[in-house]
Amino acid sequence: MFMTQISRKILLISGSGRSVGKTSFMRRVISKNASQHLVAIKITPHFHEPTQGLVSLFETKNYRIYQETDITASKDSSLFLQAGAETVYYIQSTDAFLEEAFNLATEQLVPEQPIIVESVRLRNILAPELFIFIQKDFEEVNPSALEMQKLAEVVVLSDSGQFSVDPATITFDENWNFQTSDKD
Repeated sequence: MFMTQISRKILLISGSGRSVGKTSFMRRVISKNASQHLVAIKITPHFHEPTQGLVSLFETKNYRIYQETDITASKDSSLFLQAGAETVYYIQSTDAFLEEAFNLATEQLVPEQPIIVESVRLRNILAPELFIFIQKDFEEVNPSALEMQKLAEVVVLSDSGQFSVDPATITFDENWNFQTSDKD
């Protein structure tokens, strides 16, 4: 595992698998912080033909980087626009080229612009300012996901759209912050 420096502007959301609530949680964090001119990035290792609204920025055989422009669709990248992200990128990349693709995408941004990323693998190459790991409540976590969970500053349990941590407690004000509740 190789590592780049800690990024002071990146919130990374990962999870134990599919359908654990990553996108729903991320949408709520975006909505809470929409006034901060957030950039949202969805990263997947799966290559699919681009859907309507995805504008190709870079394409190689190892990765594709798109900007989402369709605010009306039900795909994750459109949902991030609907939640209030200023700009949304969708990256399809093999693991071997993830760092190159991510760096290329973030070079398009204004320096110090806050970024919120949904990715399972990005933590392998980047130490974000805040790393949130989401898993279903009462779920057995597989060994590779368990390694990611150990690196997280915040572990969130999800159950039918409900979260053990309120997404509204994740805020950006020059830095990504997580406010803990006094009730705990």
